[in-house]
Amino acid sequence: MVPENLEIAVALPLDFLFKPRSVAVIGASTRQLTIGHQILRNLSDSGYKGAVYPVHPAEDTIMGLKAYKSILDVPDGVDVAHIVVKNMLVPAALEECGRKLVRAAIINTAGFSEAGAEGIALEKKIVAIAAKAKMRIFGPNCQGIINSDPEVKAYCNFTFTKMMRGAISVAAQSGGVGEVIIQRLSSLGEGFRMYASNGNAADISIPEIINYWADDGETKVIIVHLESLADPKKFMEIASRVSRKKPVLAIKTGRTAAGARAVVSHTGRLMGSEIPIELILEKCGVVSFNDQDELCQAAIAFARQPLPKGKRVSIVTNTGGHGVIAADSCVGAGLLVPPLPANTREALKNGLFPEAATGNPVDVLATARPEHYRCALRELMEDGGTDSVLVNFITPFFVDCEGVAREIVKACAGKEKTVAAVIMTDKAQQAETLQIIKESGIPVYDFPETAAKVLGAMSKMSEYRNRDKEAFEPFEDVDKNAARAVVNAALKEKRTFLGAWECAGILDSYGIPRAPEENCRDLEECLSAAGKIGFPVALKTDSVSIIHKTEAGGVILNIRNERELAAEFNRLKSLIPQPSSFILQKQLAAGIEIIAGAHAVTGVGHVVMFGLGGVFVEVLKDVAFQFAPLSRQAAQRMIASIKAHAILEGFRGKEGADTEKLTEILIRLSQLVTDIPEIIELDLNPIFAYPDPSKTATVDARIKISG
Repeated sequence: MVPENLEIAVALPLDFLFKPRSVAVIGASTRQLTIGHQILRNLSDSGYKGAVYPVHPAEDTIMGLKAYKSILDVPDGVDVAHIVVKNMLVPAALEECGRKLVRAAIINTAGFSEAGAEGIALEKKIVAIAAKAKMRIFGPNCQGIINSDPEVKAYCNFTFTKMMRGAISVAAQSGGVGEVIIQRLSSLGEGFRMYASNGNAADISIPEIINYWADDGETKVIIVHLESLADPKKFMEIASRVSRKKPVLAIKTGRTAAGARAVVSHTGRLMGSEIPIELILEKCGVVSFNDQDELCQAAIAFARQPLPKGKRVSIVTNTGGHGVIAADSCVGAGLLVPPLPANTREALKNGLFPEAATGNPVDVLATARPEHYRCALRELMEDGGTDSVLVNFITPFFVDCEGVAREIVKACAGKEKTVAAVIMTDKAQQAETLQIIKESGIPVYDFPETAAKVLGAMSKMSEYRNRDKEAFEPFEDVDKNAARAVVNAALKEKRTFLGAWECAGILDSYGIPRAPEENCRDLEECLSAAGKIGFPVALKTDSVSIIHKTEAGGVILNIRNERELAAEFNRLKSLIPQPSSFILQKQLAAGIEIIAGAHAVTGVGHVVMFGLGGVFVEVLKDVAFQFAPLSRQAAQRMIASIKAHAILEGFRGKEGADTEKLTEILIRLSQLVTDIPEIIELDLNPIFAYPDPSKTATVDARIKISG
């Protein structure tokens, strides 16, 4: 029976799963170290507020609870049924759950889509059974859920982690990864709000779960573990919306399949046949991690502290060495450690020991007393050029450490600035000092390197949210109809690649600059074109059957006169029989070689690439990716993010390139592939970039299309 005092409003979409009024365990067992036994044990030990019904064909009681031969024999309604029987018996168990009007089935049993063709067929069968009964499936091959809400305490899971109430909710595709995360949070003294590990996700998905948690008032931070994305578009839609309401942090251990089509463009090969999950996460405003401990350490700060407004960090330390380590670590995490303004430094000089350093870091010295920390933090919390504060405190035996802790808390209380504390001490001796700071909501770390990474992650989240103000601003001088006509004509002829002259027409339609060139059928037309363009020139074959012209010997550079042109034309014609035509192009002066491109990804649109170009692009791989269409700010970030950005700015006396022109090209390129989605691969390689933007031009273009 459902206890009379249990009042749980089933208002949100997944309340029936995370706030069940009753739970049945089909496959409950008296044998310890079995899943059917552990689930019952966890429900009992956690103090679950609802009714529990063991189901077993041969037992009368299990763990002091009346057992039932079938779920159909249970006298009352059931919200959630755990199914822990052999995989071939699951369909029959689900049929009975449907007749019982069970709302959700947590299928812990394995042996479904993860096990091969037979398992895939079996999984499709159980999904169909559940859909017919209007019942939701969690799993199969999953752990289950946990809700630490004291009014629920639903431990519908077979893990061994002790339930501890907190504000962080964790969703994991891998139960092993998820369990390690909540165990680590526990070891750091942090609980969790809800936990879900949905295994094969045949029905209830990770996006649906985080969408539910977005409306849960007690969830302050969401952690997601991802191995793959069955539906990237759905994930992006939901994660983008959720991350605007509360921080979403992710750890990735896989990539999403983008299709098995052949990839011939540099852009496609550099990106790989898959789209990186991290690019999707960045687009959604989700901060990603590669390290589980960093993820957990950051989650605690996200749950307790406001987001910083920017990247500027001020550091307080009582030891110079760790102040330097903190500063280096902050810079390494993408933060700024700016000098303090004169008025702040003057106030610090008046309030600290004369020997104290009042730059940034502020070194209050090892002998600093509570009032010195009060002075330093008061000034930094009021400083308009400080977005977050990192406090280093090594606890000397000759200082009132608890007094310092209380002053740290008082100085930071009620301020809208992010604070992280690094307390380097013997934890047993200074337990009270640590407790004073932790209870205030200031996260405490053992090393400045960890605190810096956490502040860096929080700054990244703040940056993501500021991007909501950015907008794609299309160029009005494009001719979409002309570009589409070229693509449609090629599709009608069932062609996959566009010829060089067709590519040139599309670039012209979108205002993407290219080197002067002419399409020629024979030597006579080449000589005529050279007279118009002027020597030196480059001669290229134009054949849709030759994808990489340079590799095939189809490009001849630096032709200086008509005699050389005639000789090279005849050589090229003999080398590459039956070319469609030839391209005679103005030989441009040496510039910085850039590559820009786009690659279509099923379900999520086009990814745009930018980086150093030329023949070594796939060796250097100094490239950046972003989803189309691009805002101006996004294009500028791409350009600034490559390792060779200093070359574009000008390096060791060598001229750079006009990056505003490159920004414009990226935006126009992103507009092109957004307008004409039939373009599935596009390379502009190389683009010759110069200080004079009017000279920057594309030298070679390749476009692959698909209907």
